[in-house]
Amino acid sequence: MRDSRPSLILFVAAATMAVVARITESDVLNLIFKPIVVPAIFYYYLQTKRTKTNFFFSIALWLFFIADMIMVIFTDYNIVHIMVCVLIGNVIILRFALDDMTGDVSWYTGMILATVLALLGYLLVTILNLPEKSIDNHFFIYLSYGIVLMLIVAAAIFNYLSESTQAFMHLLTAALCMLLSDIFYAINLFMFQKNLPILDNINLIAQFMSYFFLVRYVNSRRTISRNSNIKKAELWK
Repeated sequence: MRDSRPSLILFVAAATMAVVARITESDVLNLIFKPIVVPAIFYYYLQTKRTKTNFFFSIALWLFFIADMIMVIFTDYNIVHIMVCVLIGNVIILRFALDDMTGDVSWYTGMILATVLALLGYLLVTILNLPEKSIDNHFFIYLSYGIVLMLIVAAAIFNYLSESTQAFMHLLTAALCMLLSDIFYAINLFMFQKNLPILDNINLIAQFMSYFFLVRYVNSRRTISRNSNIKKAELWK
């Protein structure tokens, strides 16, 4: 395996400086370091992968990069454009999680999933009912984004409860980071008149952590063979 330390160090350094840029409100530092974060984690992925490069996962990472760049380059960006990019990337991650699902749903797992989905569903409905023009004008996008994120978290929990492997631990950690990042972003954007630095920083840190654990998940996920439509399944693995 190739030495992955330089790419990991580059990712950690760029992510740290991007957080510092957010804390200090430095547009210059943000413009320099945030565009490095996703390319650095993609380079780390290339350095650590044991199989051929996953085309769809690569697309997901670069969609996240596009979303980040919209925020960096355009000061008057439309949040919907960012959501569409992240939504497509999240659909790809959801497909991976669903492909890796095995086993039956026990009563214990079912109760946990029902509780989690109920809580997340309540949070989604609360956000969708906020008196925000953006939500009213793009209700379907917000709804789709929330549902996909809920399903990622639910699939990650199911997979980990079914089989506590390293891959599923990485998936669960990534899913929780994604959820935490989006919750704090929504709270900061819709429930306060101005940005609260602590919420903004948690959102950014959780976002960067999700990138790392997604790479770890994809690199360690088990190949699943399906009896039906095996060619389509192999395309995603």
